[in-house]
Amino acid sequence: MPKIFSNLNLNGCTPPRVQPTIGEWGPLKVPSTKAKKRMRIWVGLALLGAMIALFLLGWYVYHAMTGSWGFGIGS
Repeated sequence: MPKIFSNLNLNGCTPPRVQPTIGEWGPLKVPSTKAKKRMRIWVGLALLGAMIALFLLGWYVYHAMTGSWGFGIGS
């Protein structure tokens, strides 16, 4: 089964003894792999919400300009 998301763990298959702890080699506020996965889901939901809001706004403007609801609804 193909994966939907890529592997966000940058350590790869290295043994745990050679993997740096957060803050050892880089910035202290580096997000974890779990946080990256959660953020991917939240961004997708926010994009979907924004697209629905834009569609509904366009539908409202269409109704305000023509008096018809569109899609063959109403007269």
